Amino acid sequence: MLSITLRSLAFICFLALIGFAWLQINDPDPIPWTGYYVLCALVPLLVTFNRFYHPFFWLTLILTLLVIGIYTPGTLDYLRHVDTEPLMQSMNPQKPYIEEAREFLGAAITLGILLLSRLIVFWKK
Repeated sequence: MLSITLRSLAFICFLALIGFAWLQINDPDPIPWTGYYVLCALVPLLVTFNRFYHPFFWLTLILTLLVIGIYTPGTLDYLRHVDTEPLMQSMNPQKPYIEEAREFLGAAITLGILLLSRLIVFWKK
């Protein structure tokens, strides 16, 4: 049984990913991104209720690593322009690396939350 502190931490992680999903509603392609974040949010939610499911965790982890891999080139391109281009600006078709860097950052945060969720389950043992 997880302590209330660890369950609360997992629930906060769930809320963070649900918040990410909510922010994607205004995105030009909201369905895949909202679905992605909701799917990943289920991992810490399951931890909160002591129902961690390893195959589902691995599925979301692999999906997140694929997203990171897809957006790594654009993020590296953004890093070459970081001095002149703020990350928080409107989408621009001439600068796709800005949106790709934001997608990468969201996936990297999601990766951290997924790994923290697994670590919480490990601490239980």
